Amino acid sequence: MKKSFYRSVVISILICSLIFGFLAFYSTGVVDRAQTRELLDIRINQVGDKLDDNIYEYKNITEQIYSNYKSRSRVMAMMLSKNKSIMTDDTSFEELRMAIGADVISITDSSGFIKYSTNPSSENSKAYEDFFPAIENKVFSEAVLNTQDERTSVITGCSRLDAPGIIQIEFTPDNAETLLDLTDVSRTLTEIPVLENGHMAIIDTESKKYLSHTNSGLIGTESLFTEDDFKDDNGWFSSEFEGQEVLVKYAIHDDKIIIGMVSYNEIYKRRNTVVKWLMFVIPVTSAVITLTIRDKILKTANKDNKI
Repeated sequence: MKKSFYRSVVISILICSLIFGFLAFYSTGVVDRAQTRELLDIRINQVGDKLDDNIYEYKNITEQIYSNYKSRSRVMAMMLSKNKSIMTDDTSFEELRMAIGADVISITDSSGFIKYSTNPSSENSKAYEDFFPAIENKVFSEAVLNTQDERTSVITGCSRLDAPGIIQIEFTPDNAETLLDLTDVSRTLTEIPVLENGHMAIIDTESKKYLSHTNSGLIGTESLFTEDDFKDDNGWFSSEFEGQEVLVKYAIHDDKIIIGMVSYNEIYKRRNTVVKWLMFVIPVTSAVITLTIRDKILKTANKDNKI
């Protein structure tokens, strides 16, 4: 009977330990997965908000720039209409360019070909076709942003007041670097981490290439994801990245796909640590309890024998 009691106690301890271990394994995994999903949701919303904020700020800055430099070009048109000799005098033309803070001033004839310019290499070339309405429309005034070789410039075009033609002026805005930052999607994810080894990325909806990635070496490369992975406006799926199985959260934002991904190894890192400790603690605790009960039973048995 004592042996039967001893056996039942040991089995009960082992069963309770296994149940406790399973509950700890399951509940910790569920909590860790839910927390990771919540974190990825937050990060994706942050990226979407940052993209929207950049577009809004970019529009505001460009509007201010356009207004400023279009005003300068109209003043320039008025000055040239009153003193045409400035165009033919290289020194006066250069002084005028410096006075209005321009990089290049070019003036066309009625065909849109540049006849006078502070940059001699521009002469006889065509003005921007966007500005051609200025040849006939005396109140025409427009501006465009031109980005080339990581340099941003503002080019304005307005009509000549003295004769049919275009006054085209190129400026380098003071906040050109800010404009580059706002339009450079590749820089969007530099300050948005995901746990220790997770990744955020922005993918072009058409080419499926990375526009931005927390691993900058992947920017411009083609992602391993397919059209079928992004059937809905947002969702979850499992995939493989850098040799590991990952949980992927995505959301379509305009013409871009924002994704966040974390490997399952990292998601369940805490759970795996808990399981390892349990694998050590449960056997040790069970052994201690079992030996203690065994010792009590043996002492009781010895007393009974003496009696």
